[in-house]
Amino acid sequence: MRQYKANLNPLLSGGLGNRNGQAALLAAYQEFRAMFAEWVSAETQYAATKSRKSSSPKEIEDLRSLSVNKFAWAIGAVADFQSAWGESEVSDLAGAIFYHVADWCDEVGNAQFPIPKELAQRGIAEEISESSAELHLMVCEELSM
Repeated sequence: MRQYKANLNPLLSGGLGNRNGQAALLAAYQEFRAMFAEWVSAETQYAATKSRKSSSPKEIEDLRSLSVNKFAWAIGAVADFQSAWGESEVSDLAGAIFYHVADWCDEVGNAQFPIPKELAQRGIAEEISESSAELHLMVCEELSM
């Protein structure tokens, strides 16, 4: 059972480092996932705060600033991901997920205060859940994991 679990972990499996460029592809994917998750989390907090009438302008501005910062890191991770993966279905799907979230962020940012609860509680993480799982499976298949 331990060996089976170790084989599932690409960082512990000995063969990954020997395959041409796969370690770089995996690293780009992991960075993409981490930065993307931080950005979505920050933007969700910003949207929730901007939807409450009791939120102070400073609180809203602080969270907006945080979400913009996380967005900048996410853009870098997306660019690195797409550079590593090149013209591929994996790269296209990652881009589609990114732009779906970015469109929602634009709606949140452009909405008047307080934003409608429906917009803040839209559940962007759930909306991209299926696509994110599909992206993960595509990456695993491409890396033979």
